[in-house]
Formats: sequence, C-alpha cells, structure tokens
Amino acid sequence: MLYIYSVLIFIAIVVIILIAFILFINMKVIIQSVYTNEERFLIVKLSILENLFHYTFTIPLKRPKEVKEDVSDLEKKRDLSVFQQVDFFINLYKNAHTIITKFLKTVQIYNFTFHIHFGVGNSALTGVSIGTAYSVIGIFENLLREYTVLHQLPSIDITPNYYTTVMETTGKIRFSFSVRKAVFTGLLLVKTYLKTRKDFKATHPIETN
Repeated sequence: MLYIYSVLIFIAIVVIILIAFILFINMKVIIQSVYTNEERFLIVKLSILENLFHYTFTIPLKRPKEVKEDVSDLEKKRDLSVFQQVDFFINLYKNAHTIITKFLKTVQIYNFTFHIHFGVGNSALTGVSIGTAYSVIGIFENLLREYTVLHQLPSIDITPNYYTTVMETTGKIRFSFSVRKAVFTGLLLVKTYLKTRKDFKATHPIETN
C-alpha cells in the first residue's frame, strides 16, 4: 500500500511540474489556410521550445449543412428580441474589452500573408467590391498594429476576376503567445460572460435559456 501511495505522489508531482512548465512557456502557432472549390482545409502547427516539441494537424473545411430547426426551438429564439441580443453582446464586449486587448498586446505576430482571388461576374461590381475590401484590409492592419506586436507588416492582396464568380483564399500566419496568459485570459472571459449573463437576466424579465 505504501508503494502505491508513493507512486501516486510521484505521478502527481510530475503532473504538477509539467503543468507549471507548460504555463510558463510561449507557444508558437502556424496556421495555413486553403479555401478553393477543390480544397478547403486548415493546417495548424503548434510548437514549444524552438520547435523541440511540436504537433501538426489538419482541419477540413466543409460546406455547412442545412439544419432544420424544430418549431419549439424557433419560438425560444423569438423570446429574445434582436435588440435584446445586441444589448447583451454590447454589454459583454464592454466588460471583456479590456481583458481581450490586454492579452492581444502580448501576442507576437511574426508573419501574416493572405491572398484572395475574387470576382462576382460583373466587372464594375467586382471593382467596387475590391475597393471596399482594401479599405477593410487597411482598418484590419491598423488594428493589428495597435493591439498586437507586429514583427513584420502583413501582406494581404487581392487578385480580381472580372468575368466569373469566384472566391478563393490562401493564407498563412505565424504567431506566439504565453500559455499562462492565455489560460488566465480564458478564465477571466468565462467569469465575465457569466457575470454579464447574470446581470442581463436580472434586468430583462424574458427567460434567456
């Protein structure tokens, strides 16, 4: 019996050391995406200690299936108006904004490339859409500069197709973050969500479950 207790204590100590080790290291992530008519997938590579330990997995991206909802489920969704849903998410964003931005300022982005092949079958509409898209890209790049640590400016470009309707994308991003800070941020977000939900229920008489 003493031997079994000794083994269990040893295993517990090893687990605690491993958890402490993982929480105080940085994890590097590389995400490569491909979205075309023929191929749709994400390749995610996680690595720590300068690629000493790494794991790569592929996530297939399939077309979303149409889900037929039960009438009772639709009635429950109608219990909460659009304005109430917007109000809830605004409150949630206000409460979680500082937590999220504080974590993002510790995220380091080393490389970010993204290519879009786009067309809507009409040259004029395609041109307007691409102009709007570049405006959104500019805003996105400014947000990355403000809220993350950029080691290299993002490279995002669009190739127009003025003759056919097409939407194909390929991209790659390499970034790192502190596992400890990510876990702590996740716990704070859960706590913030529960508090916001509780306050929302207290001020709205409609059942939100």
